[in-house]
Amino acid sequence: MDDLETPVQLSHVTVAYAAMFYVAAAILLVGLVAKIWKSLRRRTPLKASMTPSTESPIGSTIRLASEVMLFRSTFFTDRWNWIFGTCFHFGLLLVLLRHLRYGLDPSWVGGTLWQVVTIVQPFGFYGGLALIGGVLGFSLRRVLFKEVRQNTGLVDALLLVLLLAVPVTGYLSVFVHTDIVAVKDFFVGLVTGNIKQLPTDFLLLIHLWLVATLMVALPFGKMLHFADIFQTIAKASPVESGRVKRTKLAVGVVLALLLAVPAVVAGVQISADGWTAPLPDYAKLIRSHRGDDPTVMIRNHPNFLMHKQTAVIYDGVRKTDETIERCVSCHVKKDASGQPVDFENPKHFCTACHTKAAVTMDCFECHNSKPAPVRQSALEPATRFASIKDFFSKGAPRDE
Repeated sequence: MDDLETPVQLSHVTVAYAAMFYVAAAILLVGLVAKIWKSLRRRTPLKASMTPSTESPIGSTIRLASEVMLFRSTFFTDRWNWIFGTCFHFGLLLVLLRHLRYGLDPSWVGGTLWQVVTIVQPFGFYGGLALIGGVLGFSLRRVLFKEVRQNTGLVDALLLVLLLAVPVTGYLSVFVHTDIVAVKDFFVGLVTGNIKQLPTDFLLLIHLWLVATLMVALPFGKMLHFADIFQTIAKASPVESGRVKRTKLAVGVVLALLLAVPAVVAGVQISADGWTAPLPDYAKLIRSHRGDDPTVMIRNHPNFLMHKQTAVIYDGVRKTDETIERCVSCHVKKDASGQPVDFENPKHFCTACHTKAAVTMDCFECHNSKPAPVRQSALEPATRFASIKDFFSKGAPRDE
């Protein structure tokens, strides 16, 4: 982990995106507080008539929870809206829980809570698909039904586009390897004030810019409608005057210009780096990964492992000096008794970064996470497949 802490000069993209997220977070927070405050101060047109309730306090609590969490009334009044809303809200919840790993550090929340963050990762992946389905459903309703379309403002339409573009660019990032540990260091640095370098992968920059734009636009649309729970009876919004409309337009122009600055900086960086990063020279990477740039293997090992997987499985090329076992032998960590530790031990050299990024390792389901005995490499056919050869040489048992 020490290799990841090498001090470097922050790039223009890092500075621009750090400022962008600080401004976006401030706008979102202020807008949320303003909406809640407006709901609290809004006078209800008439007092709500209350009929005697036959439910116990527990029953009332259960009914309220079913309304808030399961949208019970919507289920009985508008079934399609309930389906799209359920996909959208629960998908968004899972996506937000999945992305907690970028803004939190394991040392802040403790081992048990961090295990929950790790467990939720695959659910968040599929939650993004549910989120996309919900947004597409809401968009389709606005296309097909005139009354829904008339109640949709320009900002609400922009929010639907952003809510669709953000998860789509997130899924596309799977095809372009991004150093998620560096991304995590950047956002943890935003929280602690110790900003770290942000990777400049073009899909990552587009994705983060869309996220910041969504944060800025949310307070100006109807998506933050949960603030209305502080109001007893909704009051019809008054017709906006021309002055209010001009003020909102001016604010929108200023915010658009502010968001354009990091977009331009990112565009310049992308044009300089190119849309696709060249693959590293893997042979040179192995020979000199402890040379001038000790972080090069840490940053590129996912690509390297996928490259070796293709070479071994599809091309049949087996080199015992370029295996996971060789990595384990060089980076072996020992416990108090002097014995090598496996990947379940926090001291293991793979576990530190993967735990920090809430990434589950599956390499060691087949490979050894501790140095193998001398002349017992797991990739040597004579030892790896000895039991299989003995099985077939003796003859497989036949069913009677």
